[in-house]
Amino acid sequence: KIALIDSNEKGDWAAMDNVHARQVRRYFSCLIDKQCKTGDDGRRLPIFQVELPGFPILGDGKGDNQNHAIPFMRGHFSQCIDANQGAYFEQMMLLPCALGEFRSKARGDGLYKRIIGLPEHITSDIGSIGDFAASAEIAFGTILQRTYAVLGARMHYGHPDIMNKLFMMQQGGVSKATKTLNLSEDIFAGMDFTLRGQGRTIHHCEYFLLAKGRDLGFNTVLGFFSKLSSGTGEQVITRQAFRLGQTLHLPEALTFYYAHVGYYFTQFLVSVSLPLLVYLWLLVLFSDCEGSFDAFLNCVDTGSPRATSAEIMARLLGVWFSWLLVLFLLATSLPLVVELWMERSFVTACAR
Repeated sequence: KIALIDSNEKGDWAAMDNVHARQVRRYFSCLIDKQCKTGDDGRRLPIFQVELPGFPILGDGKGDNQNHAIPFMRGHFSQCIDANQGAYFEQMMLLPCALGEFRSKARGDGLYKRIIGLPEHITSDIGSIGDFAASAEIAFGTILQRTYAVLGARMHYGHPDIMNKLFMMQQGGVSKATKTLNLSEDIFAGMDFTLRGQGRTIHHCEYFLLAKGRDLGFNTVLGFFSKLSSGTGEQVITRQAFRLGQTLHLPEALTFYYAHVGYYFTQFLVSVSLPLLVYLWLLVLFSDCEGSFDAFLNCVDTGSPRATSAEIMARLLGVWFSWLLVLFLLATSLPLVVELWMERSFVTACAR
């Protein structure tokens, strides 16, 4: 079945149906399948048709497409996977276990108020660039998501996540669809879900996963990471982020900060600190007393041996920043190494 957005002329009944006078056409959410009859114009006649209050495309299209298809979903649970995702037959055998995560132990205990977070198996680990993008996704979708879920700051990141459709309809859909502002449209489902409280939790499981293919080109991978960083920047100015900052406790707020804008802010500081360090190093070297500049620098010969600025800076960088560099490299690569060690073996983790 396919849910699509269709439009027709306003017709003679527009005024009686309270259609706005400035609205040019009438828009509908339609559901079709291969058994639908074909009209005179060669198009399939929809099974169901729900009129929309005006032009429905408010964002980039993806969030609008997910939200307008919700009325046609069957059952209590929804899973909005992307077009570049697939499933394994062996994993589908575990689908009843994943749905069992919503099972309540007693009436009204609230265990059904959940978002079940699931990881993705990146199948596009081909070449150096594809392997780099897949490695970043492996660490983010597994060990980091487990940590965020324990600390209470995990939101809705991947589209394999299974959500209770009834609660998604209460908060306006599974995605926010305001253009530019909701560039990372899926995370707002988790943010709105957390803000509503009343026993709502976001749980992370890893026994069930879906396949996903990423881009393999340098420009496309760079564009994807630019989209993530831009979406995080736009997310900061939303009302959901403002209200979460007022609602979350300190450990959850710090985890939420680092998982989103804090990560990119840290990367910005690291990128700025390197050229700043080199600039200060050169400034100290150029200000050293040399034989050809004694008349200008007012150097005083005390008679005692003195170290040059180059030697002092070399010792300073060697003592202070050598272990910081090792710690930075270890901290950035440790999640991936630990996850590959647990999933495969220590040899595979070291080789990766």
